[in-house]
Amino acid sequence: MSIHTFNEIKEKLNEWISLDYIRPEDIPAIELYMDQVTTFMDNQLKGNKRNDDDKILTKTMINNYSKNDLLPPSDKKKYSKDHIILLIYIYYLKNFLSISDIEQLLKPMSEQHFHNNSNGISMSDIYSDLFKLEQQYGIKVRESVQDVYEIADTQFPIDNDYLKTFAMITMLSYDIYAKKQLVERMIDSLFEKPVSKSELKEAKAAAKQKENKSKKNNSKPV
Repeated sequence: MSIHTFNEIKEKLNEWISLDYIRPEDIPAIELYMDQVTTFMDNQLKGNKRNDDDKILTKTMINNYSKNDLLPPSDKKKYSKDHIILLIYIYYLKNFLSISDIEQLLKPMSEQHFHNNSNGISMSDIYSDLFKLEQQYGIKVRESVQDVYEIADTQFPIDNDYLKTFAMITMLSYDIYAKKQLVERMIDSLFEKPVSKSELKEAKAAAKQKENKSKKNNSKPV
């Protein structure tokens, strides 16, 4: 088994965090059959695989996404550009969010922007804008990872590659965990159901009834 020294890891960092991505202009404008969709996704994102036999997207995955309301149904077994954009988002989000969170997060996207349903803002427009932002943010991500490397490198003895690597892994893991918690809280906040006046009135009445019942029980002679 080949083991990288900590210095060798530094040389590999940029390579390891350089993910394959799908440029807006590379997404087909024509409708595709399911086999064509899975082939397109696999060709575009194959560099993100950890193992050669990993699957980027399968027919079963697509069917499950449709069953779980993450993806609108196909049109006569054909998938549009908007379908592919949603599948791209699902591909990244499923690595750290639950299916229910993804469904909740993408539902407004499907309802308001799928096939330009409203607002005059297409999903292609949204994807293009976010793609530019992500490319800019990627620079900061790489700089942040380099900072973590420098901290781990100075924390432990020069000849202890394991502890340096372990320190770096734990710091990066904490970063992932903290941001995952933040994302989940933001989803909960974004879709928090407002309490209606009738529900508030019912809650107050129930609390008052419970209070009166407690007072009545306390006033009974022992």
